[in-house]
Amino acid sequence: MNEDFELAALLRDAHPPEAPPWWPLAPGWWFALFVLLVLAAYALRLLRPWWRRTRLRRRLLAALSAAASEAEVSQLLRAAALERFPEQPHAGLHGAQWIAFLEARDRAPGRFAALHAALAEAPYRPPRAGGELAPLREAARGWLRAVL
Repeated sequence: MNEDFELAALLRDAHPPEAPPWWPLAPGWWFALFVLLVLAAYALRLLRPWWRRTRLRRRLLAALSAAASEAEVSQLLRAAALERFPEQPHAGLHGAQWIAFLEARDRAPGRFAALHAALAEAPYRPPRAGGELAPLREAARGWLRAVL
Protein backbone atom coordinates (compact mmCIF):
# COMPACT_ATOMS: atom_id res chain seq x y z
CA MET A 1 0.00 0.00 0.00
CA ASN A 2 2.84 2.23 0.67
CA GLU A 3 3.77 1.81 -2.92
CA ASP A 4 0.34 3.10 -4.03
CA PHE A 5 0.76 6.26 -2.00
CA GLU A 6 4.15 6.87 -3.51
CA LEU A 7 2.70 6.51 -7.01
CA ALA A 8 -0.19 8.78 -6.10
CA ALA A 9 2.27 11.34 -4.72
CA LEU A 10 4.04 11.33 -8.07
CA LEU A 11 0.76 11.92 -9.92
CA ARG A 12 -0.21 14.79 -7.69
CA ASP A 13 1.99 17.27 -9.65
CA ALA A 14 0.51 16.33 -13.03
CA HIS A 15 -1.68 19.16 -14.38
CA PRO A 16 -3.67 19.40 -17.61
CA PRO A 17 -2.12 21.63 -20.28
CA GLU A 18 -3.11 25.30 -20.47
CA ALA A 19 -5.79 26.34 -22.90
CA PRO A 20 -4.38 27.72 -26.15
CA PRO A 21 -4.43 31.53 -26.35
CA TRP A 22 -7.02 33.18 -28.60
CA TRP A 23 -4.59 35.86 -29.72
CA PRO A 24 -2.74 35.93 -32.11
CA LEU A 25 -5.21 34.35 -34.46
CA ALA A 26 -4.37 31.38 -36.60
CA PRO A 27 -3.71 32.09 -40.31
CA GLY A 28 -7.07 30.62 -41.29
CA TRP A 29 -8.90 33.20 -39.18
CA TRP A 30 -6.88 36.03 -40.72
CA PHE A 31 -7.86 34.79 -44.18
CA ALA A 32 -11.53 34.54 -43.17
CA LEU A 33 -11.45 38.13 -41.81
CA PHE A 34 -9.83 39.37 -45.02
CA VAL A 35 -12.50 37.67 -47.15
CA LEU A 36 -15.24 39.12 -44.94
CA LEU A 37 -13.82 42.64 -45.29
CA VAL A 38 -13.56 42.31 -49.08
CA LEU A 39 -17.17 41.10 -49.29
CA ALA A 40 -18.37 43.95 -47.07
CA ALA A 41 -16.57 46.53 -49.22
CA TYR A 42 -18.05 45.01 -52.37
CA ALA A 43 -21.56 45.04 -50.88
CA LEU A 44 -21.18 48.70 -49.89
CA ARG A 45 -20.05 49.57 -53.38
CA LEU A 46 -23.08 47.84 -54.86
CA LEU A 47 -25.52 49.39 -52.39
CA ARG A 48 -24.26 52.99 -52.59
CA PRO A 49 -26.19 53.91 -55.81
CA TRP A 50 -29.35 52.36 -54.40
CA TRP A 51 -29.03 54.36 -51.15
CA ARG A 52 -28.36 57.52 -53.11
CA ARG A 53 -31.40 57.05 -55.37
CA THR A 54 -33.60 56.19 -52.39
CA ARG A 55 -32.50 59.31 -50.54
CA LEU A 56 -33.08 61.42 -53.66
CA ARG A 57 -36.53 59.88 -54.20
CA ARG A 58 -37.58 60.63 -50.62
CA ARG A 59 -36.33 64.21 -50.85
CA LEU A 60 -38.07 64.86 -54.18
CA LEU A 61 -41.33 63.24 -53.07
CA ALA A 62 -41.34 65.42 -49.95
CA ALA A 63 -40.69 68.51 -52.07
CA LEU A 64 -43.41 67.39 -54.49
CA SER A 65 -45.95 67.23 -51.65
CA ALA A 66 -45.06 70.80 -50.73
CA ALA A 67 -45.12 72.10 -54.31
CA ALA A 68 -47.62 74.94 -54.69
CA SER A 69 -47.60 75.41 -58.46
CA GLU A 70 -47.30 73.50 -61.70
CA ALA A 71 -43.98 75.24 -62.39
CA GLU A 72 -42.51 73.83 -59.15
CA VAL A 73 -43.61 70.32 -60.14
CA SER A 74 -41.99 70.77 -63.53
CA GLN A 75 -38.77 71.97 -61.88
CA LEU A 76 -38.75 68.94 -59.58
CA LEU A 77 -39.14 66.62 -62.57
CA ARG A 78 -36.23 68.36 -64.28
CA ALA A 79 -34.06 68.05 -61.17
CA ALA A 80 -34.88 64.34 -60.92
CA ALA A 81 -34.13 63.81 -64.63
CA LEU A 82 -30.81 65.62 -64.36
CA GLU A 83 -29.83 63.56 -61.34
CA ARG A 84 -30.97 60.19 -62.72
CA PHE A 85 -29.86 60.61 -66.35
CA PRO A 86 -26.79 62.89 -66.24
CA GLU A 87 -25.32 61.52 -69.47
CA GLN A 88 -28.30 62.44 -71.66
CA PRO A 89 -28.74 65.98 -73.05
CA HIS A 90 -32.19 66.86 -71.73
CA ALA A 91 -31.59 70.01 -69.71
CA GLY A 92 -32.65 72.23 -72.58
CA LEU A 93 -35.70 70.25 -73.65
CA HIS A 94 -39.09 71.94 -73.47
CA GLY A 95 -42.59 71.43 -74.73
CA ALA A 96 -43.30 68.22 -76.62
CA GLN A 97 -39.64 67.14 -76.50
CA TRP A 98 -39.60 67.34 -72.69
CA ILE A 99 -42.82 65.34 -72.40
CA ALA A 100 -41.49 62.76 -74.89
CA PHE A 101 -38.35 62.44 -72.76
CA LEU A 102 -40.44 61.85 -69.62
CA GLU A 103 -42.67 59.29 -71.30
CA ALA A 104 -39.73 57.44 -72.90
CA ARG A 105 -38.31 56.68 -69.46
CA ASP A 106 -41.62 55.86 -67.79
CA ARG A 107 -42.81 52.32 -67.11
CA ALA A 108 -46.44 53.38 -67.53
CA PRO A 109 -46.72 55.07 -70.94
CA GLY A 110 -49.33 57.78 -71.27
CA ARG A 111 -49.02 59.00 -67.69
CA PHE A 112 -48.63 62.60 -68.92
CA ALA A 113 -51.04 62.28 -71.86
CA ALA A 114 -53.69 64.62 -70.44
CA LEU A 115 -51.12 66.91 -68.83
CA HIS A 116 -49.17 68.09 -71.87
CA ALA A 117 -50.32 71.69 -71.49
CA ALA A 118 -49.61 71.75 -67.76
CA LEU A 119 -46.03 70.57 -68.24
CA ALA A 120 -45.26 72.47 -71.42
CA GLU A 121 -46.70 75.84 -70.40
CA ALA A 122 -46.44 75.83 -66.59
CA PRO A 123 -42.90 77.20 -66.32
CA TYR A 124 -43.81 80.16 -68.55
CA ARG A 125 -47.11 81.34 -67.07
CA PRO A 126 -47.93 82.90 -63.73
CA PRO A 127 -49.09 80.53 -60.99
CA ARG A 128 -52.83 80.09 -60.76
CA ALA A 129 -55.09 78.56 -58.18
CA GLY A 130 -56.42 75.06 -58.77
CA GLY A 131 -55.68 74.13 -62.35
CA GLU A 132 -54.15 70.79 -63.03
CA LEU A 133 -51.89 70.71 -59.99
CA ALA A 134 -53.36 67.60 -58.31
CA PRO A 135 -53.28 65.35 -61.42
CA LEU A 136 -49.84 66.69 -62.34
CA ARG A 137 -48.59 66.01 -58.84
CA GLU A 138 -49.89 62.41 -58.99
CA ALA A 139 -48.35 61.84 -62.42
CA ALA A 140 -45.03 63.26 -61.20
CA ARG A 141 -45.17 61.10 -58.07
CA GLY A 142 -45.69 57.99 -60.20
CA TRP A 143 -42.87 58.97 -62.56
CA LEU A 144 -40.47 59.59 -59.68
CA ARG A 145 -41.27 56.24 -58.11
CA ALA A 146 -40.87 54.46 -61.45
CA VAL A 147 -37.63 56.12 -62.51
CA LEU A 148 -35.77 56.63 -59.24
